[in-house]
Amino acid sequence: MVFQNSREEEQIMLRRGSFLIIFLLSVLVVDGAWAQGIIFPSTGAKHRSMAGASTAAPLDAAGATYWNPAAMAGLEESEIFIGVDFMYADTFLNAGVAATNSFGTNRSDSGLAVFPAVAIVSRPEDSIYTWGLNMRGLVGRTIDFPGGEFNPILQPFDPPSSIGVGPISSRLSGLQIDPIMSIDLSEKLSVGFGGQVTSMFLAADPAFFAQRNPDGLFPPATQARPYWGLGFQGGVYYRPNAQMSLGASYKTKQWFETFEYNSKTANGTARKLSFELEFPAILSLGVGYYGIENTTIAFDLRHFSYGNTKGFGGDRLQWQSIWAFAVGAERTLNERWKISGGFSHNGNPIPNTATLANIQLPAINKTAIAIGTSLALTERVDLVGSVYYAFPHTNTGTIFEFPGTTVELKQELTTISLGFAFKL
Repeated sequence: MVFQNSREEEQIMLRRGSFLIIFLLSVLVVDGAWAQGIIFPSTGAKHRSMAGASTAAPLDAAGATYWNPAAMAGLEESEIFIGVDFMYADTFLNAGVAATNSFGTNRSDSGLAVFPAVAIVSRPEDSIYTWGLNMRGLVGRTIDFPGGEFNPILQPFDPPSSIGVGPISSRLSGLQIDPIMSIDLSEKLSVGFGGQVTSMFLAADPAFFAQRNPDGLFPPATQARPYWGLGFQGGVYYRPNAQMSLGASYKTKQWFETFEYNSKTANGTARKLSFELEFPAILSLGVGYYGIENTTIAFDLRHFSYGNTKGFGGDRLQWQSIWAFAVGAERTLNERWKISGGFSHNGNPIPNTATLANIQLPAINKTAIAIGTSLALTERVDLVGSVYYAFPHTNTGTIFEFPGTTVELKQELTTISLGFAFKL
């Protein structure tokens, strides 16, 4: 009887300790600056419904292979996830010059982006090794602002009456493949590691990263092949008891080939353009809690090192290194149905002073919510769906720091995800 009471008291203390950890992490997070920039916070329908929280609480193959390679050890069996994400971004550019009484608002014709989400986790029976693969669409954002008669940025270039650049467009898309593995060091502790391989296409017209042509216009950067990047990742997953799990991971920078473009001047003279690009290093910390019957709660804290990353940090785009957090929960209703929801408070790596420089890459969304559900079609197949919504956010700056000028970027984002999970 004494031992039973001791175990009950220990379980109560563990529950309180778990909630205390989550609360303290939340307090620390809220005081910071938040953003995830161009890095998607999640992949696949179930992972996205949890707002991307999975570093210590893997629920399916997509989430287990996304942030922390060691988290695959938290899955009970092998699984394949196949899904698709539909993303719609609504982006507006507002600019004005008081001296010339030029004011205008234009909407980007970005359209609907579609990209795949595929993940595989293989856990051989009686083996300490788990193998995984995550393949997903990367970024998939398009900007397409038309020329504008009233918007001073989108007006024709005709100094001194107009210093605009005409229509502005960009497209950044690609595919990322993460081959990973984990090793069970004990019944409670696992480590994981793997690679990050990315193929990416980037087009911009005009190319603001280049020197102007002799006529004062920026050249286009649209004619180029996809370029490849490589990085590495490692993580740890620890399950001290049945009610709690801890996770941590680190993704190195992804180093890309030099991007090169066959561009031209206004009269067709050939120009070579080039620039260096990296993806940021990412540190993730996570807590999973299972102390409530039929419920999983996950909390993630992340840091993105944009400030010292080529192409984003420095004088060009002026992105800042920032933090992000997400919390999600899944509830099992019965043998067939589960529901889930998540919240992320994302800040902004783009300072207001750099608004003009980031018209073609407005990764400014901050706060997002997500909901989802899964239906067991059979004992081994689940149908999963989710909706992820990032609330509108506005960046406000000036045009080349001239007094009496203003430039605003406003964007909201909606993603609908569908997929099938197959237990092997």
